[in-house]
Amino acid sequence: MDFAVLINQILVLFLIIVLGYILRKREIITEEIASGFSNILIQITMPVLIIDSILKIELNQEVIKNLAIYTIVALLSYLFLIILSTIVTEKLKTQQDTKEIFKFLLIFPNVGYMGIPVVSSIYPAEAVVYTIINNVIYNMYVWTYGIQIFNNDKKEKFEWRKLINQGTIALTIGFLLLITRLPIGPLRGAISTVGGMTFPISMLVIGSSLTNIKNFDFLKDKYLYYQVFLKLFLIPLLGLLILNPLHLPKMIRDISVIMLAMPCGANSVIFAGKYKSDRLFASKAVFLTTLLSLFTIPLIIFILNLI
Repeated sequence: MDFAVLINQILVLFLIIVLGYILRKREIITEEIASGFSNILIQITMPVLIIDSILKIELNQEVIKNLAIYTIVALLSYLFLIILSTIVTEKLKTQQDTKEIFKFLLIFPNVGYMGIPVVSSIYPAEAVVYTIINNVIYNMYVWTYGIQIFNNDKKEKFEWRKLINQGTIALTIGFLLLITRLPIGPLRGAISTVGGMTFPISMLVIGSSLTNIKNFDFLKDKYLYYQVFLKLFLIPLLGLLILNPLHLPKMIRDISVIMLAMPCGANSVIFAGKYKSDRLFASKAVFLTTLLSLFTIPLIIFILNLI
């Protein structure tokens, strides 16, 4: 990959995030509009992007084999994060609710809003399908192990129907169209156009959300710096050290590491609020890791290209 092209794509991402921040500050993007954008992303453009990415794939035995390999790698990646986060949080000398959300933040990155647009902007269509598989596995873990992090007395039953969502439905439709090769005429162009809206809308939403942080005194929180270091540097580098000797296909290795390098997932704030955990720490971590990831993600990708 041409690193100049990568830097250009990240700068595009950064500029749209800044635009989202400015528009929210000027109240051109209101809370209602930001919420509407989020619904459009989740219900329309992201599922359509999934279908578009799948239809661009040249299906063959190697691609099928790679998809199977990546599924296994993604499953093991989340197990790795669970083990590492358990070791780390046990050593933290802070209150229990901060430990809970600290652990959740380490395990569950922003593989949706950030992962899909970043990967789709710099890698071919096949790579986006890997991120979709990662999202499916993410949901399996977050609705099983994730909700159990917040103490045993707050148990919530996992429901399999939670895995039947816009993403998994789009994944099914996409592969059915790919396998059957049904002629869809001008619908194909509409799918490509609507899917392409995901990148700019998601960056606007992220930019608008950064205005929620009003007081920068939070930068004195040492646990926040622990989270940033682990999330954006140590975890992806450890992932690379573990995966590189396995001689996986380069794209599988790279996408796996990039998913580990994503900032803290925005849904952590929702979970923290629901389970009476440290919602403020979650908000601070999402803000700071998202902002700094604009610089750390290119660094991680640069390292991947060197190895």
